[in-house]
Amino acid sequence: MIRRLRGLPLFWQTLILLFMSVAVAQAAGVLVLIISPPPRPDFNRMGDIVAALTGNAPARERRDHDDRGDRERELHVHREAAAPSPRPDMVSDPALVRALAERLHVSDASVRLWYEPDRPARAALGERRGRRSVFIKDGEPLFFAPIVVGVKSGDGWTVAETKLPPLIAPWQRRMALWFALSSILLLPLAWVFARALTRPISSLADAANRLGTDPTAPPVAEEEGPAELRVTAHALNRMQSRMADYVGERTAMIGAIAHDLRTPLARIAFRIEGAPEPTREKVLADVEQMRAMLAATIGFVRNLDTSGARVPVDLAALASALTDQEADLGRPVKAGETVRATVLGDPIALERLFQNLIDNGIAYGERVTVSVRPDQGMALVSVADEGPGMEEGLLQRAFQPFVRGDPSRNRDTGGIGLGLTIARTIAENHGGTLALANRKGGGLEALLRLPLVA
Repeated sequence: MIRRLRGLPLFWQTLILLFMSVAVAQAAGVLVLIISPPPRPDFNRMGDIVAALTGNAPARERRDHDDRGDRERELHVHREAAAPSPRPDMVSDPALVRALAERLHVSDASVRLWYEPDRPARAALGERRGRRSVFIKDGEPLFFAPIVVGVKSGDGWTVAETKLPPLIAPWQRRMALWFALSSILLLPLAWVFARALTRPISSLADAANRLGTDPTAPPVAEEEGPAELRVTAHALNRMQSRMADYVGERTAMIGAIAHDLRTPLARIAFRIEGAPEPTREKVLADVEQMRAMLAATIGFVRNLDTSGARVPVDLAALASALTDQEADLGRPVKAGETVRATVLGDPIALERLFQNLIDNGIAYGERVTVSVRPDQGMALVSVADEGPGMEEGLLQRAFQPFVRGDPSRNRDTGGIGLGLTIARTIAENHGGTLALANRKGGGLEALLRLPLVA
């Protein structure tokens, strides 16, 4: 059943969630109304007052008082030396005082009756209004709390009065408790449905991120989630397939162009052999440079098209190994601060990235220092040289193909301008960034950031 619901469109899943949520809430409300006792009427009859003052409360009222000590309208009887005083906003009516005195068999002067005028909302109960906002039902006055009543008895007064109503009545607290419990019962159900709705979306987002950092990432599963997400996953897989086809076609085209250009270059080199010495050397040098550019371009495109398996790689260990290797060859490279920082990547591609940065530093800045350390969830790699640095306008353009940081260098000491381009491409394929910055103390620094293994 759950599997079939997951396959429905997102609209229907949301509709079912809302329907079930409302159904559970309504069921809880109905249950509360069924099992909860109705609110007790908040009034006292004239007979209740007489019974309280004479100590002859009916057995039913005594049971109610014992079972529910929190009854808001219960009359509390006590003795006082003086006649009771009214509370603010209370009134009295001589006719009601006379009626109470007759039922108590005392004079009017021995009775005090104070009550709060009734609110118009009480008319909804259907009683008819009597004197001074007191309702009469079945011929007996009904006093809505609060009331204060006293009768002179001996040398003091017997007083009966109601407590002020609490801010939240007991039955209201019970209702709030039941609704809170129903909400708690509803939360797990809502969580399960929300989780079922969002899990395929999260998986799709993760797959899209992997596609941007790993061209060889496996396709997105198309059989999970609502119909709309399955269509989106299918479209993403088709886009990934088309991208792979496009890169393959581009690589094949460049390879074909390079192959076709080898023949005319070979003919030029053959024919120039009979030219005078100064001209022959210059033309042959140009031919060799064109061959080097073709070979580098083919290697660059093939590097974009191929990617090895992603495994954990300790960049600190990689940097130490490369700097030791360069030092053994007599090149001016040393290791700086190297702290373990493990990333998920292609070891061969990452080694080429490091090597390109080191070669660029040696070519343009002489001595090079390589440092590795973790930094806010990223591995930060610094390749700093001690050269003259680079013009600010070239810091970004240096990553473009065939752009060299020092155009004045001749072809024998410089490359062809693809080293930094390849390095940045490898960094971006691993979900990282590569930037250049001039150092304050002089020199250029390449800053590589790659995400650490979680």
